[in-house]
Amino acid sequence: MKKHVFSLVLFLLSIAGFAQTNDPVVMKVNGKDVRKSEFEYIYHKNNSEDAIDKRSFDEYITLFKNFKLKVAEAESQGIDTTAAFKKELKEYRAQLAKPYLSKLAMNEDVLRQTYLRNQELVEVSVLFVAFPSFGKGNFTLVPADTAATYNQAMEIRNKALQQDAVFEDLVQEYSSDERTKQNSRPGYLGWFSAMDLLPMLEEPIYNTPVGGISRPIRTNQGYYLIKILQKIQNPGEVNAAHILIRTPQTMDTLQTEVKDKIAEIYKRLSEGALFEDLAKEYSDDKVSAEKGGDLSWFSYGQMVPEFNNAVFSMKEIGSISQPIHTQFGYHIIKLLGKRPVASFDELRKQIENKMERTGNFMVLYQTGIDQLKAEFHYSPNEKTYNLLSEAAKTAFPTDSLFTTPFENNQETLFTVGNENVSVADFIAYLKSEPKTYTNLSTDAFAEKFNQFVYNNLINAEEKNLEDKFPDFRNLMQEYHDGILLFEVSNKEIWDKASADTAGLIRFFEKNKMNYAWDEPHWKGYVVLFKDAKLKKSVQKEIEKMPYEQAASYVIEKYAESETSPVSIEKGLFTKGQNSYVDEVIFNGPKTNLPDGFADFLLVGTLMEKLPESYTDVRGLVITDYQDYLEEEWLKELNAKYPVEIYETIRQVN
Repeated sequence: MKKHVFSLVLFLLSIAGFAQTNDPVVMKVNGKDVRKSEFEYIYHKNNSEDAIDKRSFDEYITLFKNFKLKVAEAESQGIDTTAAFKKELKEYRAQLAKPYLSKLAMNEDVLRQTYLRNQELVEVSVLFVAFPSFGKGNFTLVPADTAATYNQAMEIRNKALQQDAVFEDLVQEYSSDERTKQNSRPGYLGWFSAMDLLPMLEEPIYNTPVGGISRPIRTNQGYYLIKILQKIQNPGEVNAAHILIRTPQTMDTLQTEVKDKIAEIYKRLSEGALFEDLAKEYSDDKVSAEKGGDLSWFSYGQMVPEFNNAVFSMKEIGSISQPIHTQFGYHIIKLLGKRPVASFDELRKQIENKMERTGNFMVLYQTGIDQLKAEFHYSPNEKTYNLLSEAAKTAFPTDSLFTTPFENNQETLFTVGNENVSVADFIAYLKSEPKTYTNLSTDAFAEKFNQFVYNNLINAEEKNLEDKFPDFRNLMQEYHDGILLFEVSNKEIWDKASADTAGLIRFFEKNKMNYAWDEPHWKGYVVLFKDAKLKKSVQKEIEKMPYEQAASYVIEKYAESETSPVSIEKGLFTKGQNSYVDEVIFNGPKTNLPDGFADFLLVGTLMEKLPESYTDVRGLVITDYQDYLEEEWLKELNAKYPVEIYETIRQVN
């Protein structure tokens, strides 16, 4: 026994060694390993053919090292422990995980079976036997209720199978569905394909022969008895247009007038009149009339029988039917198009959506769920499951009668991966579920349990994404480090540089020559006057003032408003940027004043080569100051945190 255990340990160690050999450590920053896969991922992403700023390999090593130093500093400052960081990273992870979690394998047999059934149409009538409390305020369901209702449905079925039985009469007598009882044919529902039916009804309907009556079909509301009236090959869809002349319910003379009118319309069509024009002019179906009578595409059985039979018997596209009579009036039909049942590939997504929408998610994805169970070594505890299952026979799973006795039970219900999931965990899940009539049934226990197992499998899958998908792991590491880099850089460089006025001034004065201009710049205010006399008065008032003081004086005394006698523009201008500055400072042509203004005045200074203040070149100074702060910061970080770069980094492909 010891020998086998020792061999297993050696085997596991050899696997670990093999993995590390294939993904060796290439760098260590502040004690944290950086493996080849991470460096390789970032390197290739930033040095692809489309990269704008490509660097040499050695340059990139330095850039990556500095990047990791900043991340180490962010972690040292505790930025990675803040609620804001955790929330942002969690949201990123949820988005990134979606395409990886959506790869759950489907049950192909279920999909194809539904498609094959869709090749056939069935005509059905239905008799519904409701559960005793369905439709009442406190609808709950225990096995005794379902058994009694099932037995009642079986008794009705036995009567329906007798030779002289009339199904419509039994519907009138026993059905709980008042709507179908009011039909001209009690219980009649019409034609359906597999795509129209709930999965729980699909199999028994297609497995019951024509003329037969299904065994009771269980739903959340009660049991259904389905009588199969006909089955035919699905003819696909047609696109048709019609002209409808409605018939009144009484007065035979008016009926005759309607017949004459539809006959006249048909005659005009025979003589070459356009169907679309006559539909717009005469049809009483105003919705389709606006479109030339076009009813768009529809399937067999969607229209009333007389209309349905007529249009699906038409062969030639563009052909026009004789007038036909339905409960709505007289119709003339034009066949616009025909198309067969779509292929499996075309219908696949619709079938998937149908199964997910109708509560058959587990059936559809059972193949993938079974794969997850195997991958994460799912193991149920039959004893605790049976304990809960027995309790669910007398109390529905979302009721406190069921949940209260188990809410503190820490016994293992099943294991997924390395985690034990307790009975209490399952009860907490049940209590969090919204109460609907579909889960106020003891029979909902198995469904809720399977959903809970699935949720735990998906959670295990999600937690394991980094180990299962290297590209996901690297992408998450990139997002993790990127958020930290942004936050710490914002704090140490970007915000600091913008807010540090004293530092900006010192940096500008020290590096002033770096901002020398190739051409003179004029800085100041252009003041337009509505009255030329006011301009002369203002000139005298400010002639001995420094220009900034003079500008402030003018602005304060002649504040701009709708009635202000002046208009003031501030700026930094070179030749050609402002016509007033060009005229006075750069010897340009005389400028034309706008309507309502008589003269102008410049209040400012000409800077031949150098800016007067850092504010004259603020954007450039801030950018350079940020670079300076980053350079100094990186010196500190290199001194603060140990870095080791290994030769294995040269193995990057």
